[in-house]
Amino acid sequence: MSELLSYLAAQARTQPGSTLRFVAGEVWRRGRARLHPALATGLTELRAEQFRAVSPLFVPEACLAESHATRAPWMDATLERTERISRGEVEVFGEWVPLGPQPDWQRDWKSGHRWPLGPAGRLRVLDAPPGADVKRPWEVARFHHGLALGAAAALTGDAKPAHTFAALAKHWIEQNPWPRGIHWAMPMEVALRAMNWIQTAMQCSVAGHLEPGFARELSGNLFLHGRHLWAYREWNPVARANHYLACVTGLVWLGALFEGTVEGRQWLAFGTRELLREMECQTGADGVAREGSSGYHALVAELFLSAALLLARRAARGQTANGHLAAAIERGTSPAFGARLPRLFDFLCALCAGREEPPIWGDADDGRVLPFGGTAASPVRVLAALGEALAGRPISAGCAAVDAEIFWRFGHLPEPQGGARPSPVHSSQAFADSGFFFFSSRRLRGSVRCGPLGVRGWANHAHNDQLSFEFSLDGRGVILDPGLPCYADDPAARNLFRSTRYHNSVEVAGAEQNRFWPALLFRIVDDTHSRLEHWRADQSGTSFAGFHSGYLRLPEHALVRREMRLGADDTLAVRDSVELAGPAALAWHFRCAPGIALEPATHESGVADSVPARMNLHSRWRLGPVLLSVWTGFPSRELTARTTDGWISPRFGRRLPAPILEFHGRLAGRAEVLFVFAPIEPRTALAVDRNQP
Repeated sequence: MSELLSYLAAQARTQPGSTLRFVAGEVWRRGRARLHPALATGLTELRAEQFRAVSPLFVPEACLAESHATRAPWMDATLERTERISRGEVEVFGEWVPLGPQPDWQRDWKSGHRWPLGPAGRLRVLDAPPGADVKRPWEVARFHHGLALGAAAALTGDAKPAHTFAALAKHWIEQNPWPRGIHWAMPMEVALRAMNWIQTAMQCSVAGHLEPGFARELSGNLFLHGRHLWAYREWNPVARANHYLACVTGLVWLGALFEGTVEGRQWLAFGTRELLREMECQTGADGVAREGSSGYHALVAELFLSAALLLARRAARGQTANGHLAAAIERGTSPAFGARLPRLFDFLCALCAGREEPPIWGDADDGRVLPFGGTAASPVRVLAALGEALAGRPISAGCAAVDAEIFWRFGHLPEPQGGARPSPVHSSQAFADSGFFFFSSRRLRGSVRCGPLGVRGWANHAHNDQLSFEFSLDGRGVILDPGLPCYADDPAARNLFRSTRYHNSVEVAGAEQNRFWPALLFRIVDDTHSRLEHWRADQSGTSFAGFHSGYLRLPEHALVRREMRLGADDTLAVRDSVELAGPAALAWHFRCAPGIALEPATHESGVADSVPARMNLHSRWRLGPVLLSVWTGFPSRELTARTTDGWISPRFGRRLPAPILEFHGRLAGRAEVLFVFAPIEPRTALAVDRNQP
């Protein structure tokens, strides 16, 4: 409680009015949840034929006949996944977990911890023993595995997958009575489960295998899901993000299913109205989600897309032709929404362009909404490909995850593979509202972070990454952002991976550039107030300059400024200047890709560089395929270098050892350091196709 009060006090110093509104909103929301009467009476149940009547809103039936005659690799992959699910396995973040035909829904299988089946409003889901993470049972209860079962039933007409889904859903309903347990404790989880249940039930219905008794039981519980979301939606007048958007999207889907009822029409009207408002609230004019996280941007983009496609089909009374999809989305939502939606996917494409792996900015728990192709592929890559399809650009068949997504969302079969696709031409891009800047040359592709944290300064998933940068050479990572390996099972690791010293930026006096409190895993204060000073991209190269004031609160009163220049010769120069009111310990940390060897280098390493005016050569380092030259604006002996061992997280739940190159010094006045990265060897990497996971 003391840390929460400290956090609120820090916010109140710069946002007194917003802080008061935030607290009042949380008190209102939690109080409303406690005082709301019982919701589990008088539930509406639907007949199997009622599911079938609205199935065109959810299932591309016009393509099913064609798919029956044209078996493709992605269909075989779906059936293989279905077989594993029928044997009691569940795919979670690409890892297959044997949970049996009747899973223990409250148990984290990795730690063995089991959450009690107590009143949902009183459960502290994050207060579990070390090693236990509620994210794992939550992910299973989202029922992403149901999509493969429903797809198999619709594609083959086989009743077995539909019966497997019915058995799993009935067992969940029996073991999770409302309102008890962790699966009713977070409204967002309720929304995502409802959407996966609806989609799977519709696929089974099209196949003619939605049993009448199960249809009534499932729809009754879905109606309860809708009432729960309506009562407990995660709204706040100041800080709304992906949780509230998930609730809104869930209400749109449930409203469309139960549009024949008064409550269903209320959910649909409210959800549609709030969806349009949240597009303005949660994304900038550049189309980037305001949470400061590339992973959560992908989740937000999928939520908006999932609601938009449903509303488009509803406006068109069924499936829409791909060529008219943009117009249908605009009719189902609004012109402003329809114009901004593609921009969300432009950012995902920018993350993937010219890379073997996209960079990971901020939190990334690999969360999905409707993973039709499973969870093994990178969410950012899959959704970037969907963005290409949304824009009407052809996506060649070949990746099972992407092909399945295109079929079930857009209602057409992916094009046959027509040989290797040429590597796209990449260019530097600025997403200035959100503070993401991508620089690009023939061989080098990277990005730098300089912008706001969170929605109106209220950040849950941002990291201390202001003025941090990363880059790849010939598609392969060299300097990386660390990612995030865990949700709540290892608070120390979570705090480490979001810290300043785990990013490629300047650390002053060992302090965090933005304050956070260790026990508050999803709260961070925007002390940096980063500002862009300069951005230019033309044929001669790309230049950037920005500063942050996160350390002005310290006695050293430090102001940090970073300038970057990427030339046409693929050389990246990074110049840092720190204005100090007194002596302070400064540190630079460069997190290298796994497998890169860090070695001191000599001038004979193969790259020539000119001597910057008024600067001294400190050292040269070989970072795999790149030579780093370090220049200082003070005597070289005042800066020491060392290599250490660290970690990066390429996907949620995974850690890989990765080397770190560090520079330390105690300086005063104006500290200036120049880092010059230049390729050593000629290009050897293969071209990267940005559309393939």
